[in-house]
Amino acid sequence: MASTKETIVLLGDELIRKKGYNAFSYADISRQLNVKNAAIHYHYPSKPDLAEAVVDFHTDSFNRFTEKASSKNEADQIKMFLNFYASIQLSGKLCVIGSFASDWNSMEEEVQGKVTEFTNTVLGWITETLRMGKEKNLLSFTSPANIEAMKILTNMCAGTQLARITGSNDFTEIKNSILKEIIH
Repeated sequence: MASTKETIVLLGDELIRKKGYNAFSYADISRQLNVKNAAIHYHYPSKPDLAEAVVDFHTDSFNRFTEKASSKNEADQIKMFLNFYASIQLSGKLCVIGSFASDWNSMEEEVQGKVTEFTNTVLGWITETLRMGKEKNLLSFTSPANIEAMKILTNMCAGTQLARITGSNDFTEIKNSILKEIIH
């Protein structure tokens, strides 16, 4: 069972990814936990503190994902990554990177720094996976690996947002198009 502190992070994550960073408050969390706002502030004195904990949560999750994926070949790792995003889209949430990006100009610098670090970690992993997959002739693309990685992440982040408007089938089409383009 999750501790109160962990539950707050999970609720913060859900609210950020469903409503946006600027659109949620500690009152939203305290209402769901049936506690006073002070109980939330005890664990996370400010909203940026909670946002940084949410990014840390995603960093830990991503590290576990890459560890699990490392036993697969690069083509399967990219498939796993895209399927992970498909599960995000099906849950009705947005990509955490895209959620924070939407509120970027109004976020605190320390939160921006954490999000930037996490984004660079994800892009770095995709880039290296693509590069190695291309070397092994498992993946094919014409752009440099880092540009291809940005295209993939951009499509996944935007695809979760677009699917809210146009439906999940469009997300599936985007995902399948990426796979068709890069996997032999």
